[in-house]
Amino acid sequence: MEFCGSYKSTIDPKWRLKIPAEYREYLYTKYGDSFYVASVDFESLIVFPVPVWEEINTESIRNPELSEIMSRLNVSGRISKADGQGKIMVPEFMRIKSPTLKGPVIVAAVVDRLEVYTLEMIDKKFEKNKITNEIFARIRAGGRI
Repeated sequence: MEFCGSYKSTIDPKWRLKIPAEYREYLYTKYGDSFYVASVDFESLIVFPVPVWEEINTESIRNPELSEIMSRLNVSGRISKADGQGKIMVPEFMRIKSPTLKGPVIVAAVVDRLEVYTLEMIDKKFEKNKITNEIFARIRAGGRI
């Protein structure tokens, strides 16, 4: 199973995000069924498997430059264990801060985490961070952006 791509999912009225079935086996086998659910921008979610989150915490101790990002992730986040249907709870802070996050969402696999966006938010993200042909050519050639 490869961990890539994106899938449509939902955040239901009880504020539970359903992890797409296409990702569950990979995530549960590699990391377990507990996740740290947080946000950097307070509009979208980042879902870290707990072992990945623990590595990030360890790195933040060694790297004080991460303190602002860690503050946001800790204010907005909480550990959530997936239920039998693969649903995890959205943290209370995000329920208050971003009440429009419910409903259909896009869940994307990004290296070792999931990123969750509403359809409106993903449009904003891609408009802001356009990938030009020049950037794509450098990526294909093995260069940095």
